[in-house]
Amino acid sequence: MNDRVQAEILKLKADAIGVVFTGFITHARVEPPAMLTGEVWGHVCADGFGNFADGHRIETSDISEIHSRGESLWITTRSGSDYGILSFASLGWTYFADLYKAHLQLDLHVPGSPIWHMTLSPERVPGLAMKPRERSRREAESHNAEVLKRDLLGPDINTKYMDQMEVFVDKTIETLERNGVNTFKLRR
Repeated sequence: MNDRVQAEILKLKADAIGVVFTGFITHARVEPPAMLTGEVWGHVCADGFGNFADGHRIETSDISEIHSRGESLWITTRSGSDYGILSFASLGWTYFADLYKAHLQLDLHVPGSPIWHMTLSPERVPGLAMKPRERSRREAESHNAEVLKRDLLGPDINTKYMDQMEVFVDKTIETLERNGVNTFKLRR
């Protein structure tokens, strides 16, 4: 297990105090109907024969609950296993985002749909998110400064470029005609 995965596991365990995890999943995404797939790490049923070994693909049973605390997310499956999500595959997070939006908008939930448990942590927990770019600060402009006028400008007329393109098109048409291709000429 590499250091980054180990650091993510420690962060998730710190956010989810008291949860006994079955395993941790990287490159997570949801496959229909609602099972979580990805690469498993630290699975409790890993053995010496390579079953549930670190980095192997896993498909869980259907998701029954989705938990969020701090900046961590984990799921509970119908079989009762808890899997921590360390990272998502490309666009893998969209299923959770869409499901959460639908959960907030519906009064009655569809039977069998995952239940959300969103516990807010009392304090902000720093995560591995990228630090926002620092923007340069502009100095205060005086009120007497000229007002910039924004006009839509069309492309500059570049006759040299158009002449070069016309010569190129004529040469291409001549080459095609020499090779037996029927062409037609537009009236200019």
